Amino acid sequence: MSGVRKRLGLKNPLCLALDLTDKNQGISVLKDIGPLFGMVKCGPVPFLSWGQDFLQISESLGLPVFLDLKWHDIPNTLLETLSRLPSPAIRMVTIHAQGGAAMVAAARRSLDRSGPDPAALIAVTLLTHLTEDEVKAMGYKSREEGVTRLGSVALQSGADGLVMSPGELSRARQLWGEEPFLVTPGIRPTGPTGAGDDQVNARSPQEALSEGSDLLVVGRPILAAPDPREATLSLLAGISQKPSKRP
Repeated sequence: MSGVRKRLGLKNPLCLALDLTDKNQGISVLKDIGPLFGMVKCGPVPFLSWGQDFLQISESLGLPVFLDLKWHDIPNTLLETLSRLPSPAIRMVTIHAQGGAAMVAAARRSLDRSGPDPAALIAVTLLTHLTEDEVKAMGYKSREEGVTRLGSVALQSGADGLVMSPGELSRARQLWGEEPFLVTPGIRPTGPTGAGDDQVNARSPQEALSEGSDLLVVGRPILAAPDPREATLSLLAGISQKPSKRP
């Protein structure tokens, strides 16, 4: 088990993406089904709408928080920012690998100064919505090249892991082995859902785990379900019935 997996000690690999602007609705969902998940994700939408309550409630419930704000700034700003995390419940944060080696290294130093059990540092390479044409306009020959170059820089500079599109998991494990902690959005209970879904590389939880994911970020399939609790329990049951193929 890698160091970051041991530090996090998550009870299961499901992470609830609680992207709700309504404070009352968000608090209700967090209290009701949050404890079923290994981790809960607070992105910019809830953080700006009801972030203080999100963190306080998660802390009181003992829920690890994935603070997904994807910072991208000069090294000194990252150093100062990550030294001021507002709650001990925050166990994982994201930065953009495109900030470069010095920025990633500054983020690593800042988190390490917090004590012997720092939050995990996860780098975003290329956002999952980017098309091949958009990636080429950014200066990469292909999405694969961009993810490889940015991921390598981030991991070599101190990141604990990467946010990885489901379709890129297998190659990521081939490139970087078992050590990096891979966080995967685009999880759908039955895999790809077709037109109208912006997660074009979606995978089922079982597929993503077998291909190398450590943390499955699930939002809409839970929040839009008629019974979010039942939808969560169904996902957990599916994972327990089909263990990962990884060694």
